[in-house]
Amino acid sequence: MNKNIFLSYSWSDMKIADQIEEDLSRLQLNLRRDVRDLTYKNSISDFMESIRDSDFAILLISDSYLRSKNCMKEVLHLLKDRDYEDKILPVIVKGTEIYSATGRLSYTRHWLEEQENLKEVITTLPATSVVSEISELKTVETITSQINDFLTYISDKKNLTFEELKLESYCSILDCLGGVNVTHLVKLLNISFIDDVDEKEIELDQWFDDYEPTSDAYSIRASIASERGNIKKAEINFNKAIEVNEHNAYALNNYGFLLYRLDIEHEKAKKLFEKAIAVMPNLTEARLNLGVLLTRRFDAYDQAKEQYETIISYNPAEPRAYANLVNYYKSRGKKNKKNKLKIVELYEKAIELNPDYLEAHMALGSHLSEFLGEHDKAMTHYDEMLRIDPKSSELVTTLKQRVDSLRNPKVSPKQSRNELCNCGSGQKYKTCHGA
Repeated sequence: MNKNIFLSYSWSDMKIADQIEEDLSRLQLNLRRDVRDLTYKNSISDFMESIRDSDFAILLISDSYLRSKNCMKEVLHLLKDRDYEDKILPVIVKGTEIYSATGRLSYTRHWLEEQENLKEVITTLPATSVVSEISELKTVETITSQINDFLTYISDKKNLTFEELKLESYCSILDCLGGVNVTHLVKLLNISFIDDVDEKEIELDQWFDDYEPTSDAYSIRASIASERGNIKKAEINFNKAIEVNEHNAYALNNYGFLLYRLDIEHEKAKKLFEKAIAVMPNLTEARLNLGVLLTRRFDAYDQAKEQYETIISYNPAEPRAYANLVNYYKSRGKKNKKNKLKIVELYEKAIELNPDYLEAHMALGSHLSEFLGEHDKAMTHYDEMLRIDPKSSELVTTLKQRVDSLRNPKVSPKQSRNELCNCGSGQKYKTCHGA
């Protein structure tokens, strides 16, 4: 379907944006996004203004979206178009308060405060030194004056949340786009949502009988075969998926992950991940997979670091990138104090972004106890593991026993007083438990 569709969203809603892009790609709809189409040294302002050139604009409206200057700039550009009502495809993120006057006015109040704060700073400086800031103030003033009208317009429409849109297989968006009949692709998308592998396989076999196979259809069949442990069939279907569409980034990534999981053909897996990233630079799963592969099978910690830092550059809210980046600093020496603290910083950031990140709690607890001697803090993270998953009690008990052994090490008569103490404090034995 040859439609120019712009996806406007806040980076706080990156996961939802990624899911929308993946789902719509199965319907052969390509979205225009900043993380892929805004390249190095290109103008951010020009990219935002290009929303006017799109046939349609999906607006992922959330609290963070309505408080983002860049997102609201995109809305202002869109509102300049005479046909903006025909272009706008709103998707509401749960919890966004736009259906009451109080909720809508809270955003007007937010932008009034932004306006006053910026004006206060500007008035303290010579006009000739704040030309760009004066221009920015005019933009904020325009946002302030128009946001309530925009939200009143949006709230008066029949809107769908992301969950509702996904449940109906994006039919409302497809109806607005018009044009080509993609009923068969919608059916395929619905099949991809089925959790039960037997039901999914039955429905997919029927789909293959009814329609001409697509790259995504072969990829789904490959995933089913992989889940069943039929590796040969999985590889055959992944190869067919890529043969039909060599730019299917999801098939390339999933094929690479299959090889990595089986611990075979590491070089081929690496090339598949790299091809997926070349096709879709914002495919986070491919970058994470490549980073892990580079670390574990190629000892290429610098290259892995580059993948994780790239993810953080376009999605600062991805906790796994921070947690995986730890491996680079571990490779540089865990006994180095600067590295020790950097490791703590990265794990804490990952947990801040996802408080239920069990693996990060476990790893941070171990690091705090083993290398910094901060046993009480370690215990706190182990308690968090129990909160997240009560079934981890046996593992947590073992981890806590290790902490106790470090707190109260068995003194060896042969231990040198100048050696580092067994408790993990980093101090010499003679100034710690040997004092």
